[in-house]
Amino acid sequence: MKYCILATITFLGVFRTAFAQNINWRSIQTDQNHIISLQTGFDYGFTTGIGYGYRLKTPKPILLNVEYSFPAGDHPFDDFKTRIGGQMEVFQFNGFSATVKAYCPFRRFENRQTRLVNFGGEFSGVVGYYKPKWFISGEFGLDKAIITHIKQSEEARKNGPSLQNGWYIPTGGNYFYGLQSGFSFGKNDISLKAGRIVSQGFKTRPLIPFYAELGYNRRF
Repeated sequence: MKYCILATITFLGVFRTAFAQNINWRSIQTDQNHIISLQTGFDYGFTTGIGYGYRLKTPKPILLNVEYSFPAGDHPFDDFKTRIGGQMEVFQFNGFSATVKAYCPFRRFENRQTRLVNFGGEFSGVVGYYKPKWFISGEFGLDKAIITHIKQSEEARKNGPSLQNGWYIPTGGNYFYGLQSGFSFGKNDISLKAGRIVSQGFKTRPLIPFYAELGYNRRF
């Protein structure tokens, strides 16, 4: 069980990804309900992602998202992360804003020792100052691996005969916190975020406990 928890925490370290559409609510025009996003960054390894968001016509601004990201490597599409969910601005006054985000991620990661497939939950809050041309904010959240399936390779089973395949629940999680900023021009947004990662329980950190991401949004 300790091995499985450690493997999942490592999995989350590789694929925690801060990738998510960074929204400047004040730059979105009333006739702009669609947002296409491109992201690239460093989160234990280099990752690239694409996403689509749709803004609902509700009293509180709500954006529904679907996203896909993958790491750099010889076979980049073997490992991946998809997320579906959304974000809602719950408070806004004189440029100050608070947003909550909730996503359901699905991840796959494989190396010579094991293959991991995970369903999880990701929840975060963003508080900052937003103007039509720029914004700056801070974010704190939790990425939780709710259920993970582990399949050991033949090589791993030879080295550890007691290792077992199967579903494990619950498994590991990571907290993340950092700053993000961006500027807007026309129908375009460019954003930058950076922060740190710590495992659930605040006792350990991933090998590289930080992340950084550059993002681009196109609104239409």
